[in-house]
Amino acid sequence: MKLLVLLVVLAYSATARIIDENCDGIIVHNINHIKEVLKENIDSPYQLAIDYDTNMLFFSYSSYDNVSKFISAYINLKTNEFQIINGINGGFANGVDGRSNTVYIGGNDGIYKFDFESKRAQHIDGTTHNIWQMFFKNDLYYTNYPQENVYVYKDGESERVPELLETKAMLVAIDNNDNIYYSNSSGLFVHKKAKNYVSYLGDYNLNGITSDISGNLFFSTPDGIYSIDDKSKRIEKLATITNIYGVAVESDGNIIYASQDSIVRLKPTKTHCFVNEKSGEAF
Repeated sequence: MKLLVLLVVLAYSATARIIDENCDGIIVHNINHIKEVLKENIDSPYQLAIDYDTNMLFFSYSSYDNVSKFISAYINLKTNEFQIINGINGGFANGVDGRSNTVYIGGNDGIYKFDFESKRAQHIDGTTHNIWQMFFKNDLYYTNYPQENVYVYKDGESERVPELLETKAMLVAIDNNDNIYYSNSSGLFVHKKAKNYVSYLGDYNLNGITSDISGNLFFSTPDGIYSIDDKSKRIEKLATITNIYGVAVESDGNIIYASQDSIVRLKPTKTHCFVNEKSGEAF
């Protein structure tokens, strides 16, 4: 019996040493992930959005050639082809309608639509809204700056979202139950559709919010990546990473995030790592 216990202890110690020696990447769901840089030497990439049909990642970044401005661009996630999108006045926000394979881009004078053949964008609405962020769920939702109002664009027209007429928001997202999540300087909130009330979810400083191919919501803050589970009523911190500017999730579940000067994919390894972090915060 003593020999059996000794063997178990030695085996555990050996496993623990292996885990300690190999857990030098980013830990997500107790799996060690390594960083794969998809694009570097770009300043402050932001507003990541994936078109799952073409496997293209759309984003904006800052340029300081003579004058400071925002530039829209994309990366093909299979080939790593990078291209700037022309035809946009101050391209900043991105939203993708996966059903119709339509990519919307927000500029400082309204909504644009990306043309996959010409690789250019065309202005499609009559507003002059300076668009800050976009999110597509059945219709196109967006926020404007500096007013911080939330709009929905459908049938060629933009109108304020009725549930948020008295609310300021920088970022907005819709879950699979049509609940509206939004953030502002006070933190993260959700407007629950079924009972028509607002809940405060916490003092999170969001700089990006997205959904995966199944409609599950994720968001980023300057120091980490989180998931929102409406069924279990929990927000889980998936990874601790400093200087994050945005997040997206590929069709296979791999996380892509933007850092100060690059876009990075987190690739899972076969190494299991156990970290002492909270399982999540309830809401």
